[in-house]
Amino acid sequence: MVEAVRLSEKIAGRMLNWTYSESNRSGDHIWWISDVSKLKSHYPQWEFKYDIQDMLEQIYAKTAERYEVYTEFLTKD
Repeated sequence: MVEAVRLSEKIAGRMLNWTYSESNRSGDHIWWISDVSKLKSHYPQWEFKYDIQDMLEQIYAKTAERYEVYTEFLTKD
């Protein structure tokens, strides 16, 4: 998680305000990391389409886009 936060800060160009808690939030899914070696043995041409940085950059871009639309809406006459 700390790695993702640091990468997100790099993408955003600023420090993020965050805290860590051992307890799950209501509705959170359980996080797991899968070993994809068996899948790769059956489908050797298969590759991940996105890495972590790609996903975080897309999340940031969409969030920034929504924020811009929202603030434009709020500042309309």
